[in-house]
Amino acid sequence: MSPTRRDFLKSSSALMMGATALGLSPAALAQALREDGHPPTLVVVYLRGGADALNTVIPAGDQDYYSVRPTIGVPTPANAGENNPGVIPVTNMFGFHPALAPLHELYQQERMTAIINAGSTHPTRSHFDAQDFMERAAPGVKSITEGWLNRYLSATRTNADRDLRAVSLQSTLPRSLRGEYPVLAVPGYGADEAMRAFERMYSCEGNAEAQPGEAGMTDDGPRVGGGPATVEERDHARERQQEILTAGAQSIEKLRHLQGIVRNGGRPQGYPGGGLGSQLADIAKVIKAGEGLEIAALDYGGWDHHAYQGGSTGTMANMLNHVAQSVRAFHDDLGPLMDKTVVLVMSEFGRTVHENGNNGTDHGHGGFMMAVGGPVRGNRLYGRYNGLGRRELYQGRDLPVYTDFRSVFAETLYALFGFNSDERQFFPEFEANERAVGFLNPVAG
Repeated sequence: MSPTRRDFLKSSSALMMGATALGLSPAALAQALREDGHPPTLVVVYLRGGADALNTVIPAGDQDYYSVRPTIGVPTPANAGENNPGVIPVTNMFGFHPALAPLHELYQQERMTAIINAGSTHPTRSHFDAQDFMERAAPGVKSITEGWLNRYLSATRTNADRDLRAVSLQSTLPRSLRGEYPVLAVPGYGADEAMRAFERMYSCEGNAEAQPGEAGMTDDGPRVGGGPATVEERDHARERQQEILTAGAQSIEKLRHLQGIVRNGGRPQGYPGGGLGSQLADIAKVIKAGEGLEIAALDYGGWDHHAYQGGSTGTMANMLNHVAQSVRAFHDDLGPLMDKTVVLVMSEFGRTVHENGNNGTDHGHGGFMMAVGGPVRGNRLYGRYNGLGRRELYQGRDLPVYTDFRSVFAETLYALFGFNSDERQFFPEFEANERAVGFLNPVAG
């Protein structure tokens, strides 16, 4: 039986008693945790392209699995071979893909779990729409344009927010972090020279104010509709130029500071080279530096495996192993700081249950989510499973969605930061108090 939201809220009573003794509300306690430089931290890893759930958390105890996946199915341990490793058993029904071995050890230590048949209630199989709906936490609601993480940051914003409260160590800001709240993204190749040019032009290093004359800007440009500009229009133009240039100078200052942390953070051991591993290594440096990092989000693309997906080995196996090694290295690198850190892994949807004629899978519906960290209630799986018979499948072809991803998001925000989404009507047309997943122990109370 799944716990209710009420049960989950009750589980935080011990920490709440401590907060009450100090005269702190949950919001004040979360703020106190934020201001010490090492607040609880959420790291969201988005597997773009629709990662296959059925070959990640595998129902190896269901013989239908091997019927629907004759060439890409991962064998049971009894049928495995040296070049064809088998499922890692975790329950009587389910096991992990062998590429997830580094995370299986954390699962046994009750610091990792997976949620099966999780995802969006919206039926779309479009990557673009599904990603938008999930990262804005508003399935089917296209009027919501801000990401769910950005909305959380805005809702809890204070004058004491640190510059690096939220970051994405990639050039394109993930949809979940886009919105009104300023979030730092790291520009790509060639950005250093562009920043140096900006600094030379506007004297950013020694003066935050712009130097319009040096940039070739004038005070009396033409009006948009023709003719000379009025005094009011020129004043407004100067004010707007100043705002833009000041914002640019501040962003560059933050980027320089972030680069210094990453550059001086040493060379951590255990991370796989490139991709997700490098990004997580840098995020760990920021957390350990005590810069108040609360939210980070990363993309890892390439999961749209319509052909040659592979089973125990192959393309998907290699990608899963990169995720597992990267997240495991991040966990070990943070040490005690991982006790109040959660890595949440997700994708926009799963894949078809039956493999296709190209030894791959097509766009599906129900997917999976994984969580790693000290607050995780691991050594068990979460979610509902009714089998792979046609009647149990969504539209006769896909895994169903039994766990709405918004339930996972709501529980994560509450467990880590004491943020009650229902009190703020945070998720459009959705209330989380009806059913909690129960996969996290509270940190913030």
